[in-house]
Amino acid sequence: MNLETREDPVDAALMVLVPAGSFRMGLPDTDLLAEEHEKPERTIELSAFWVDVYPVTNARFARFLAADGYEDPRWWTPEGWLWRCRTRTRQPSMWDDPGWDGPDQPVAGVSWYEADAYARWAGRRLPTDAEWERAARGTDRRRYPWGDDWPTNDRANFDGRVGRTTPVGLYTAGVSPAGCHDMAGNVNNWTADWYWAEFGRYCVERGLLRDPCLDDALCQQLGSTITDKADRGGGFATPMSFHEVLSCTRKIHWPPQSREPWNGFRTAKTATP
Repeated sequence: MNLETREDPVDAALMVLVPAGSFRMGLPDTDLLAEEHEKPERTIELSAFWVDVYPVTNARFARFLAADGYEDPRWWTPEGWLWRCRTRTRQPSMWDDPGWDGPDQPVAGVSWYEADAYARWAGRRLPTDAEWERAARGTDRRRYPWGDDWPTNDRANFDGRVGRTTPVGLYTAGVSPAGCHDMAGNVNNWTADWYWAEFGRYCVERGLLRDPCLDDALCQQLGSTITDKADRGGGFATPMSFHEVLSCTRKIHWPPQSREPWNGFRTAKTATP
C-alpha cells in the first residue's frame, strides 16, 4: 500500500492520510442482516483527513495526564467538564490496573468526554462516524476491515479469547485498506457523532452526503431525544455470536459518560491543502 503517514509532535501519534473522495457507506435495504442504522447504502463524499493508525495507547494518554489535562477546562466541553468535576474523575477507569497498563496497550475505560478532551488537547478531534467507516472499509464495500470473511483469531482480539486488551498492531492480518490497525476488536472506538438510527435515511433525504456528522447543532435542530454517542469496531469482549459488531458498518452506542473496559478511541484531523 502506498500510504502517506506522519508522526504528530504533540503525542507521537502515527497518523495516515485518507485522501478526499467518495465511498459507499452502510448496507442496502435488501441485506437481511443489516440493522436500521446501517441503511440505506449511500455514496458519501469526504474531505481528506488524517486518522490514527492505532488506537490511543497508555503511553500516549500519559502525556495528557502529565500535562494536567484533567485539571484544565480548556480541553473539555461544558458538559464534559461538569461530568469530570461531579465524578471527580482524574484518570481512565482501567488506568494502572495490572494486565491493562502496558505502554503499547490501548487506553481503556475512557468516557466519550475524556476521549474528546484528549483529542482537543492534542489539537485534533474524534473521527466522524463516516470518517471512521471510510478508514475501516476503504472504497470496495468490504464487510470487515480485512475483507468479507468472518473474524478469526489472527485478524482481531475479540470473543474474550484473550480476556483483555492487547498491544496495538498485533493483528496485522486485520489491517484496513487505509492502513489502520485494530479497527475491529481490542477496544471500541468512540466517534464524534451522536447515535440516531435514522440518520442514514435523513442524510439521503436531505442530501447531506458530504462530510456528514450528527453533531450537537444538528441534534438541536432535530429536536429528537438522542442520548448516546456512536461507537465503532467492537472490542476484546465482543462475542463471536455478535461478530457483526466488528464489521465496518455496524454501530453500537453508549451514553457519553460510559467507561466500560472496552471503551477506547483514536483521533483524526482534517487535512489542510
